[in-house]
Amino acid sequence: MSRKVRIGKITRAHGMKGEVKILPFLIKNPEIIREIPLFFQRVGQKEFKPLKPQQIRPAPGGGFLIKFEGIDHREKAELLHDVDLFVELSDLPPPEEDEYYVYELLGLKVVLPDGKILGEVAGVMPVGPYDLLEVKGPGGKSVYLPMIEEIIKKIDLKAGVIETTPSPDLLEVQE
Repeated sequence: MSRKVRIGKITRAHGMKGEVKILPFLIKNPEIIREIPLFFQRVGQKEFKPLKPQQIRPAPGGGFLIKFEGIDHREKAELLHDVDLFVELSDLPPPEEDEYYVYELLGLKVVLPDGKILGEVAGVMPVGPYDLLEVKGPGGKSVYLPMIEEIIKKIDLKAGVIETTPSPDLLEVQE
């Protein structure tokens, strides 16, 4: 049985010949985007439409520019604005040590040094030099933690836990 995972989002059309800009949802190594043979767009609850890349290149300012087969002009590319991209899990290379895919982090419990649960991972957002971990607390309010070594101490996929040491100031500012 195939399993598809969300790997990025199309942010906008680029140029006049059908290219789109995507931002990958990958931790540490977004370059694997170039190795993926086939992407998918969700078109129903469990239905996906294949998008075959013709060309993939780095985009100015980060992310990638992709030209998909059959998307030959800007108007068609604009229809893909804000579309999530999926891939077959089997098409992803295994992550290296200390490397994670976003789908692996979603739902993990985020724990403070005193053992208190801050919440669960709801998302990961790229914001320049690092990613932000969106942690949804018990009351439904989100807290955002930079994914840097000073704050994210340990990610244990088997235990389903991320150990974190955010400064009190960081949490107070977001209250």
